[in-house]
Amino acid sequence: MASGYKFERSLDVIARVDVLVCGAGCAGTVAAIAAAREGASVMVVEDRGFAGGYITGVIGASFDGWVDLRSGLPVVGGVVAEFARAAAGRDDAMDVAFSPSNELREMKETPDKGKIRFGIESFKRQADRMFREAGVKVLYYTRVCDVIRNGDRADAVVVATKAGLGIIHAKTIVDATGDADAAAYAGAAFDISDEMQPMSLHFCMGNVKVDANTRDQASAAVAKAHARGELQVYGGPWIGRLEDDTHVYVNACRAPGSGIDQTDLTRAEIQGRLDAKTMFDAFKREVPAFADAYLASTGPFAGVRETRRIVGDKTLTATDVEEERPQSDVVALGAWYLDRHPKHQSGYHMHTVVRPYDIAFGTLCPKGLSNLMVAGRCHSADSVALASSRVTVTCMGMGQAAGTATAMALANGGDVRAVGITNLQNRLLDRGAIILDRAEKILRVGDKMENKPVSAVR
Repeated sequence: MASGYKFERSLDVIARVDVLVCGAGCAGTVAAIAAAREGASVMVVEDRGFAGGYITGVIGASFDGWVDLRSGLPVVGGVVAEFARAAAGRDDAMDVAFSPSNELREMKETPDKGKIRFGIESFKRQADRMFREAGVKVLYYTRVCDVIRNGDRADAVVVATKAGLGIIHAKTIVDATGDADAAAYAGAAFDISDEMQPMSLHFCMGNVKVDANTRDQASAAVAKAHARGELQVYGGPWIGRLEDDTHVYVNACRAPGSGIDQTDLTRAEIQGRLDAKTMFDAFKREVPAFADAYLASTGPFAGVRETRRIVGDKTLTATDVEEERPQSDVVALGAWYLDRHPKHQSGYHMHTVVRPYDIAFGTLCPKGLSNLMVAGRCHSADSVALASSRVTVTCMGMGQAAGTATAMALANGGDVRAVGITNLQNRLLDRGAIILDRAEKILRVGDKMENKPVSAVR
C-alpha cells in the first residue's frame, strides 16, 4: 500500500499585505491592532468566526496576568488596557475602579486582584470594532495550513477557506496560532513536553445563586461523582461569573492529550460534553446555589494550555520567573501564578505566586527565520515557565510587542531583529506598555507590601 499521495496544484493569491497575523486569539487580536496602528497594511486570519480565542471560544472570561497579584496594579498596558476598557462597556460588565498609582492613572481591579471579567459577546464586538477602526483586514473561517519559505524568510502562507486553498503574501508574519502552526510549517525548531498540561472544555450555567459556600460544595459534589466512577480525571472546579450574578462558567473538565492531534482534540470535546453534564447533574442535586440552574452551553471548543513551544533566540525558564531575572530586551511582563495543571491528578493544585517578570523579545523570535515572530503560549519558554506565561493578558502583551516589531521591521526589509531593541522598547513605551522604569515604579508598590499573597493549593 502506498504511504501517501503527491498533491500539486496552482493556487491563487488572495492578498498581499505588509503584516499577516495568523490567529485572532488573545495575542493575535492585539498584534493586528498594534501593527495597523504603526501604519502597516495588516490582515488577520482566524479559523473560527470571531476573535478572542480562549476568552470567547473557550469561555474563559478573565484577564489573567493583568495585575501584580500582590498589589492589584496592572503590569500590562497599551492596547491591552484600552481593550479592557472598551470590552467592559459599562461598570457592571467589568468590576474595575480607576485610581492613581504613583505618577500614573491606572486601572485597578476590585475586589479580586487576580481576575477581571466582562461580557464575552462584548469582547467579540469590540474586537471587530477595533479591527475596523485600525484598518485591519479580517478573514474569519480561514485556517493556516502551510508556509512557503525562501531562505530565512517566510514569504507566504497557504490558507484554507470555504473557497479552497489560497496564498497570502506578507512581508512580515506574526504567528499567534497558539500552537506555532505557521512557524512549524516554515521549518522552525520547536519543543513539545512529554507532560503537556491537559485540555479543558468549559461549560456555562444560568439561573444560579452563588454564595460564599458554593465553591466548597461544588468541589465536594464532583469529588463524590469521581469516587463513584462517574468522572475520571477532573480539575478544580473553578467557577467564574459571566455577564451578571446569575450566570457562571465552570472550568473543571480535564482531558489529557495533545492539542495538535485531531484524535485527542476530538476525544477532549466528546468526553468534555459528557463530563459537563455529569458535573451539572451533581451540582444541581447537591449544591444549593445550583438547585434551579440550567446547563446553558459548553464552550465552542476545548481550551489548550500547551503544545509546541518554538526554539527562540532566548528561552524563558522557570529560574527566570522564580528569580525575577531582568531581561535587557524586555517587551512585556508576565504576572500570573506558576499554574501548571497536572494531567492525571484531580481537584485543585498548587498555584505559586510570582513577582512580575520580564518577557524577552528573543523569546518571540524563532531561530532561523528573519521575518516571522510568534506571540502567545507558543513563545520560547520551558514547560514550567509556560505555566505562568501562557495566560490571556500576558499573551496580549506579547501580541502588542510582536505586532509593533513586525510593523517597524518593514523599514528594514522585514528583518525583525534589525529593528533595534531600544527603538522597539521606546515605541512600546510611547504606546503605553509597562516595561523598564515604568514597570519598576509599579512593582515597588507590591515589594513594599507587608501581607503578600503566598503559594497555595487553589
